[in-house]
Amino acid sequence: MTSTRWAIWLGTFGAGACIALGAGQGVAAADTDSSDSGGSTSRSGQDSSQTSDDSSAKRDDAESSKDTSSSKDTSTDPASVPLSKRSDKAEEESESDRVNTLDRETAADDSAAPDAEPADADADADADATTTTKRSAVPAPVDAVVDDQSTPAAESETSPPQESSAETTAVTQPVVPDVVEPTPVETPVVAPVAATVKTAATGTPRSPGPVATALLNVMSALGWSARPETVEAFPALAPWGNTATASATVAAAQTAVQTVTGVQTGRAQLTIPVGPDGFTTRADWYLPTQADGSVAATGVIWLQHGFFGNKLFVSALARTLSQQTNSIIVAPNLPSFAPWSCAACQINSVEMQQAVASMFLGDRTSLNTSATAAGLLSGLPESFILSGQSAGGGLATAAGGFYNADPLNEGDLRGVVMFDGVSRLGLTGALQSLDDPFIPVYQIAAPPQPGNASGVTTTELVSARPGQFVGVTLARGSHADSLIGANPLVDFFSQLATRFSPPGNTQAVYTLATGWINDLYQGLGPTDGTGIYGAPSDYIVMGETAAIVLGPPPVVDIDSYLGTWYEVGSVKQFFSIGLVNTTAVYSLNPDGSIKVENSGNYFFDNGPQSTITGVALPVDTSNNKLNVRFFGAASANPPGNYWIVDLDPDYQWAVVSDSTGLSGFLLSRTRVVSDDLYQELLDRASVSGVRGWITRTRQPAATAEVAAVSV
Repeated sequence: MTSTRWAIWLGTFGAGACIALGAGQGVAAADTDSSDSGGSTSRSGQDSSQTSDDSSAKRDDAESSKDTSSSKDTSTDPASVPLSKRSDKAEEESESDRVNTLDRETAADDSAAPDAEPADADADADADATTTTKRSAVPAPVDAVVDDQSTPAAESETSPPQESSAETTAVTQPVVPDVVEPTPVETPVVAPVAATVKTAATGTPRSPGPVATALLNVMSALGWSARPETVEAFPALAPWGNTATASATVAAAQTAVQTVTGVQTGRAQLTIPVGPDGFTTRADWYLPTQADGSVAATGVIWLQHGFFGNKLFVSALARTLSQQTNSIIVAPNLPSFAPWSCAACQINSVEMQQAVASMFLGDRTSLNTSATAAGLLSGLPESFILSGQSAGGGLATAAGGFYNADPLNEGDLRGVVMFDGVSRLGLTGALQSLDDPFIPVYQIAAPPQPGNASGVTTTELVSARPGQFVGVTLARGSHADSLIGANPLVDFFSQLATRFSPPGNTQAVYTLATGWINDLYQGLGPTDGTGIYGAPSDYIVMGETAAIVLGPPPVVDIDSYLGTWYEVGSVKQFFSIGLVNTTAVYSLNPDGSIKVENSGNYFFDNGPQSTITGVALPVDTSNNKLNVRFFGAASANPPGNYWIVDLDPDYQWAVVSDSTGLSGFLLSRTRVVSDDLYQELLDRASVSGVRGWITRTRQPAATAEVAAVSV
């Protein structure tokens, strides 16, 4: 290749990187409002589709059967702008805004008999008997465009796309699964884990803009391909002795409601009562729709993005939670840093936490006003859940504490769900407030890493609620596990900033969160719920990944730990390269210290032998951290260099590391372990913060021992 071609390739790659960084910053900057901004309600993808809006308007003027106005926004307050009138006629609905997630076969049946499953008023009332709304807080109805869910996708494919007025809040096409034709008792929760549900794609996807096109071309040239937008139920958990039982079938006693067939999305301004004049920001609303286009949600979920984040980042998570828990989701933008005019208007401030809590007290006027402007035609359900990713999870827990401590609260908070939540100010006070009355707080954590402040909030949660189920850690997880699927750029750069999410982890997040939320709405928990729970340190296989139930570090009984251990895997050190039959023998010295004898052979059984003897002392009363020295006197000074981070209750295996996580040893009482147990030990090491690369340690002596016994 000539120097000129090299220069072209390097220039193209550099331009692509600059475009990507600029585009990511532009998305975050363009989607955040200051406290005094009066920006208008915007449609999803409005900027990139403005040209197509004008063209569509010209075509529509030529058709006497259609009357669609051009997309020009002249309002200054989207919350007060009346929405276009909803129409029940299929020929007037916008293909790009329709939300139709019915199964292809169901859609075909509906085409022949669109009223095959009428929504009876009495049946609706019975189905939603447990869902009440704040009636006094419902603003006057606002004209809006209704998406006719009964029109089959096949029919819409032959109709020319139309655009509704720019004054209408956005209704974006969600990524949702095909579903099985519902029965009267089917609930809007996750499908059975043994099933695989694929997406039913309808309509023509929106074309990317010029910046995105240029970036995608560069990335494609480097071998990148887009992640398929699918929502799949999880395969059944593999059986395992002592692992948590994961049931994906909803209890028959649950309240029967119609199956959620899709998610309608809208945008509106939301005023948060913080600062001298209140803080007005943009919020995305996700409305779970029934087959007849109505919304009969079970509850409301506040879903907060993290530090340096944006509501776009949690959009895929929001759609999934809305679809699979029948929840109305509100995802607002909050600044990571306070604007000059409002010091409290930022995601980590106590005032912001208190303000979010206050929005769920009384008539919830601000929430109802914003929801109505986004397209909701009825009041919000009373039951609600607070959730968030990263710093958003910390805000959710703190706001829950303030709500629970307020004497005016009506007891509508059902629980808090954090997605690798982090709190800069700590959660001790909030968790104490959430103890009386008791409100569950669950965490889906990643292993300790910079993005979650080395797991400090997870550790705090475990310590505050000893012996209780408070969540899980995903093996080899990333701080961005819950964000994947929102946008290719968000996916790439969020993982680049943290670590790359392994296959299966995002689906595991969905499976865990939806199961817990559906249980929370019904007042169920680890002992009687249908979600995935377990005892501390339980190991849960979840398809391509695994999870460990959160629990405290092991308390080690020294006498039980003594004896012979065989190394079945480790992060290889310079002195251990080529070492096989690695063995450690621990015994007590007369002075009470622990004698350490490490041995092995180089390269093969009966090869050159390596032996070294040292001494160890615990550095605290839990005996799970020790100082091991092979030269000099024993020391009990913390932090220690031999951390027993995970341990079998019967002392049959152990995972050992140190304070840095760069070392790691998988120990067993037997020379050889099964592949399943070895994988479990790898997963446990990951969850415990071992960052080094662990490889198997061969034990060829095991073969000789078996042969000797057989003789």
